[in-house]
Amino acid sequence: MNSVSLIRLFELMRAGVYSGCLAVITDEVPTEEIISSLSDKARQYYKTVGIWSLSSENSLNQSPGNAELILVFGLERHLPDSPVTYQARTKLDVRRNSGLFLMICLDQASFHCHFSNSAKPFYHFCGSIDQQSISDWI
Repeated sequence: MNSVSLIRLFELMRAGVYSGCLAVITDEVPTEEIISSLSDKARQYYKTVGIWSLSSENSLNQSPGNAELILVFGLERHLPDSPVTYQARTKLDVRRNSGLFLMICLDQASFHCHFSNSAKPFYHFCGSIDQQSISDWI
């Protein structure tokens, strides 16, 4: 199996290989601690890094902001057809189409639930990589 470093992934995202968006498929549901560590690594490459947790009921009221890169987690708490999922997709589309970057972290089951059904809002939204293919994962 070929592996790639996080910095190389960030470079590829910036170069347009992943259209500025990448889903990282993790072994377990990502925790705030994992996202925080990932944020620290991302700050080595991006000027500003934000974290957008979709875990709470008020998550959509918290704007992802104008950070150069945002790390998104908590999508597994919402059904693919929920209003929260559609609203999150819309906000992320605006970011991506504005030239800003995002990385969505979610476990394998959630990835298949949200990204593999053509009737769901995140179907083929962005490229993906398995955490095991990242050489310096948290």
